[in-house]
Amino acid sequence: MKTKIVISTLIAAFVFASFIGCTLGPVEIEEITVCKNVDSSAKPIEPIDTFPSGTQAIYISVKINNMTPEDKITAKLNYLETGEEISTTDVTTDKSGSGYMGVGFNLTNDQGFQSGRYNAMVYLNNELIETVEFSVE
Repeated sequence: MKTKIVISTLIAAFVFASFIGCTLGPVEIEEITVCKNVDSSAKPIEPIDTFPSGTQAIYISVKINNMTPEDKITAKLNYLETGEEISTTDVTTDKSGSGYMGVGFNLTNDQGFQSGRYNAMVYLNNELIETVEFSVE
């Protein structure tokens, strides 16, 4: 009986915290994945680090914990063969939460990406969290 009461109390506390928008810890990026596509919640589909020549879209999927509307994720795509920054994408959210949060960076190039090495520098609130590398061959 005591176990049921404790479990019920914990569940009630988590439900209450989610209703009032509380987070259970600091915002953090848990996982960054380069992939061929993402599903409807931005979860990675077919993680890959070498794309075929002619690839027109590359996805960066970011799993985050405790994101709030005050937080910002930034991805900067760089072509390492020339040192050129190709694009910068910022993502924010209008609600607090964790998971993939619909954060998926779709990096497109209508003519296809040039062969070579690339990286994506992923920032959380302007602090570099991780740099992921991939190539097009």
